[in-house]
Amino acid sequence: MVTTVKLQAPFEYSWIVALVTLLIGLLTIGLIIYVVKKILDLRQKPVAEKPRFRKIKLTPENLQKMKQDYIYRVGVLLNDYNAGKLEKRDGYQKLSAIIRSFVHEVTGINVETFTVKEVKAIGIRKLDILMEEYYVPEFAEDEKAENKDFAASCRVAMGVIKSWS
Repeated sequence: MVTTVKLQAPFEYSWIVALVTLLIGLLTIGLIIYVVKKILDLRQKPVAEKPRFRKIKLTPENLQKMKQDYIYRVGVLLNDYNAGKLEKRDGYQKLSAIIRSFVHEVTGINVETFTVKEVKAIGIRKLDILMEEYYVPEFAEDEKAENKDFAASCRVAMGVIKSWS
């Protein structure tokens, strides 16, 4: 029996196979490089972004007005605490917010969300000391904050504001 089937030569379409294989290989290598880069990026510790400083035109008169305003705010806070309108923890939280707001307004550095470590890195010496003093009564259990004197803390805060230059 005679067959009339005409067979094609092997690898007649080899250039297409080679091109597809090359493309798949390049895509695989690219994917591997991408995955390795992502894994290495995840292993690295994130670098804290340096705070952006804004230039503030602060005259001695403006600074004096700011100091008086913030000393008044601390005084009102102390009066509210003495009148029993505030718990100690709430008082410390508000005192911390007042001090941070003062520093932000005077320096232009938005320290409202900074940690003590970040404040120390910037070098705002008076603020980091106050933050360390307020940390326990602000966040700890009430028993641990019992020995802290809120009135004394307010006086220290007023002293820092008065001495700010």
